[in-house]
Order: sequence, then C-alpha cells, then structure tokens
Amino acid sequence: VAPVPSGGRPAAAPLLDLFRRHPIPSAVVVWIVDLLLINGLIWLGSRFLPTSIDPSFAALWLGVIVLAVFVTLLGWWRTIGFNGPAEWRDLRLLILPAVVILVLPFLQGVNSQESGSLLYLIVGYLLVGLREETLYRGILLRILRPLGAMRSTLVMAVLFGLAHLSNLFVRSNPAIVVAQAIGAFCDGFGFGALRLRTNTLWFLIALHAAHDLALKYTNFPAIPLDVVQVTILLIYGIYILRGGRGDRVQ
Repeated sequence: VAPVPSGGRPAAAPLLDLFRRHPIPSAVVVWIVDLLLINGLIWLGSRFLPTSIDPSFAALWLGVIVLAVFVTLLGWWRTIGFNGPAEWRDLRLLILPAVVILVLPFLQGVNSQESGSLLYLIVGYLLVGLREETLYRGILLRILRPLGAMRSTLVMAVLFGLAHLSNLFVRSNPAIVVAQAIGAFCDGFGFGALRLRTNTLWFLIALHAAHDLALKYTNFPAIPLDVVQVTILLIYGIYILRGGRGDRVQ
C-alpha cells in the first residue's frame, strides 16, 4: 500500500517518518506508553490524592492534557480529525450509529435512578470519549494508515480491545473483562470505519460519550444491550469499508 502523507510539524519530521516506515511497531509503542501513563497516574492518584478526589477522574484530565501536548508537538490536530465542516464527508453514515446509540437504549423509557450524578457522568464520559477517540481513532489510526483502511482499522481495534484487559486489575470477574475487551474491539472497529469515511473525530467523540451515558440510563439490561450495539457497529464498519471505500484520507 502506498505511503499516506503525514503532514505535521517540520520539527517532528523524523518521528513522522518513523511512523510511516514502521506503522505497527510505532502504534504499539505509543499504545504501551499510553497504557503505562494512564494506569500509572491512577496508581499514583490512589495513593497520594485526597480520598475526596477520584483518581481515575484525575487521571483522565491529565491523560487528555498529555495527548493534547503530543498532538500539538506532532502538528496533527487537523490531520487526525479535529477539522472544519469543509473537510467532513459522508455524514449520512452517522445516522445508523446515532439511532443505535441514542434511540435504541430508550425504547423502554429512561431510568432516572442516577439523575443526581448526571453532570459528573456527562463530564467523565466526555473526557473518556475525547481521550480514547483522540488516541485510537485519531493518533493510532493515522499512524497505521499506510496499511490500508481495512487493516489499519483492524489493528487499531485490536489494540483498543486489548487495552480494556487492564481492567483485570480492578475487576474480580475475568469473564466480564474479556467480554468488555471483545466489545471494545467491535466498537473500535465500527468507530474507526466511521472516522475514515466521515474524515472527522468530532461526531465520534459525542457518540462515544453518548453511548457510555445511555448505558447508565437505559431500562434495558446494560450488558445485553451493549452486545447488540457493538455487534451492529462492527458489521456496519465492515460494510462501509468494503471494497477499499475508506482508503482515501485527507
């Protein structure tokens, strides 16, 4: 597959060239560094922050800041999908995911039991959406683009799924963690396909946050609902990338 132009700052040219020549090792190294960083921040926070502060929430803020600095140093804001309407395309492809994420969970009404924590959940899930979409559908997918649309999305989704295995350290049921990882792979592939076809991250950040939030307020059992949603997104992602339809990227 022909190399994809990297863009970016001239000062970052050696690193960008390394990404282009060795996309998979580069993506894996960035992924490992992020895992060590975010889990290290959570570990430090759990030991040194006041008990009134959630260490995971604090780590999210710091993780977003670190990613923002990294993207700025690369000069990749526009390149990874933080762009304007003139560069968006095929936005009609977002209709089905929006229905699956925003409509399906509330066909039996809204569960208001957690209404008191709504603002906290909105902020938290927006941070999660911003961090994970920037890293996985933004940075890592861009690094992997020389592999072609289907292969780059597949590798990125595998890394996204594997990242969720770190929950083995905080959950006592390995089966649930493995199920989460498989679900993250499916979800990650679908979102990666949408990133390539729509050429923007903005809507994916919003949909990611909405997906997590809706699972808190649905009257359906959350796990079976999530299985249905991510399965649809996986199949849809494969469909919209068929025949090399995601190979063009700005």
